[in-house]
Amino acid sequence: MQKGEGFTLVELMIGLALISIVLAISAASYQTLVANQALSHATNQVYYTLQLAKTEAIKRNKKVYVHFCQQLANWYVGMSEESGCDCFTVNSCQLDGVDNVQHLVDGEQVMISQANMKFVDDQASYGALRFTVKTGSVTLTNQHQGALSVIQSAMRLRVCSPGKAALGHKKC
Repeated sequence: MQKGEGFTLVELMIGLALISIVLAISAASYQTLVANQALSHATNQVYYTLQLAKTEAIKRNKKVYVHFCQQLANWYVGMSEESGCDCFTVNSCQLDGVDNVQHLVDGEQVMISQANMKFVDDQASYGALRFTVKTGSVTLTNQHQGALSVIQSAMRLRVCSPGKAALGHKKC
């Protein structure tokens, strides 16, 4: 008898089963990676907006406000020299005549709950002098139970991870 070349049906089924298992595991890992990247991006956006506000306050020798505005699950962040900035009113959050509002989170991949917004009146402020800041914090989460906090104390601004060290940040 001559042995035929190729795979038997059983070998093909085993190969397909192994490939399916590997794909299922990698898809879950990929979704977690994407969710963690979105969380890191939104957290960095908050951090750098607060850093910019601090720098602008010193540069302008005026108080600069950062406003966190919520509309349903969406959060926006605006920066202005006025304490009454509303992210949804055109030209209400301006610096140098330029509207300064950014979309922060959509409530799908990254979320902020009102309970995790610890800035009084959803607002941070920076004065021209050192240590003239309005302290507070905000914690952002994703659907995979990842969380990062941006904390503004009287002395410094920092990013940390509540509960345990994660995503390259120390435990809060």
